[in-house]
Amino acid sequence: MNSQNTSKLSRPYFENLNGLRAIGALSVFVFHAFLLGNEIWGDFYQSKYFQIAVQVFSKGNYGVSLFFVLSGFLITYLLLHEAKSKGAIGVFGFFMRRLLRIWPVYFIVVGFGFLIYPQLPYGIETTNSGWMYAFFLSNIEEIRNGYRDAVNLLTITWSVSIEEQFYMAWVALMAIFPFMRKAKGFFPYLIILAAGSLVFRWIYVDSFNTLYYHTFAVMSDLALGGITAYACFHWNFQDHISNVQKWLNVLIYVLGLGMILGTRKIFVGDFIVVEKLVLGCFFVYVILDQTFGKHSFFKADKIPTFFRIGTISYGFYMYHCIVIYYVQQLFREMEWTDNPVQFVLFFIISLLITGILSVLSYRFIEQPILKLKNAF
Repeated sequence: MNSQNTSKLSRPYFENLNGLRAIGALSVFVFHAFLLGNEIWGDFYQSKYFQIAVQVFSKGNYGVSLFFVLSGFLITYLLLHEAKSKGAIGVFGFFMRRLLRIWPVYFIVVGFGFLIYPQLPYGIETTNSGWMYAFFLSNIEEIRNGYRDAVNLLTITWSVSIEEQFYMAWVALMAIFPFMRKAKGFFPYLIILAAGSLVFRWIYVDSFNTLYYHTFAVMSDLALGGITAYACFHWNFQDHISNVQKWLNVLIYVLGLGMILGTRKIFVGDFIVVEKLVLGCFFVYVILDQTFGKHSFFKADKIPTFFRIGTISYGFYMYHCIVIYYVQQLFREMEWTDNPVQFVLFFIISLLITGILSVLSYRFIEQPILKLKNAF
């Protein structure tokens, strides 16, 4: 996309972000397919070569960080564009657009976990607080009670809660301070978020759950995305990325992926404080390269089916743990848990069912509701 050619009232569109959403969703799916409920698998799971695969795919959780940076970038850019094109940001309209996008699927999963799942075969009653989930505080509940709760399929909502908290902070600030509705003060606010996140991580450096799930511990991802959007919108920062040569582009991707694979050896001790910041900068580069790069060695939307997967990625992300759990129960009942071929079959079936469920959700639930966004 060339933001300078965007008409005054047209909504900016960024190519390849759908493909990146697909990469993020598939990464998290692979992470959970290999690690969620892994106690059902036979001795092959502990074999040397399979454990190498487990170690590699266990990095799929960084797809969540990619989602955070991408969300921070896109939402901030759209707010800046609205302020410029309309003179001010419509706070109620912003709130309603986020509500229509996030709430329906979120509460479907939460409702399933609290009300339906305990009544089904293999169901378990959650010990989590329904009020915490109702007010998008599931990430805090995961820190407080997650280690005691066996309903793992609810854990997936933690990242959505953080995104909703980020959006509601925008709503509160714009409602209280008129200058924020004109997109003034965005940059210092985002800088404070990023710096505050670093300080928070330093204070809680020895608490893994806090560093992983707490809003302030991961807010730097969303803030980095927002800072990048501000820099692109006002200072044409994307111009510094668009002409990166292909060899350097490949090198940056290799180094970034290498850091992700080597996180347990690189970000150890106090260095874990800067893990989010460093990897967030890599994800910033990926987003800018995918959107503006002229010499990229690949474009995410060009990968077959990735654009379509990106379209349904929210449902795919939210439903996949439920699907994985029930497919695992089927395989355990059938005693298909003894060799890698059966694991591959489990993986494929889980992937296909998640995809089908996500398509149905998008077509019959999300898409009709999203059409209401045009009213706001």
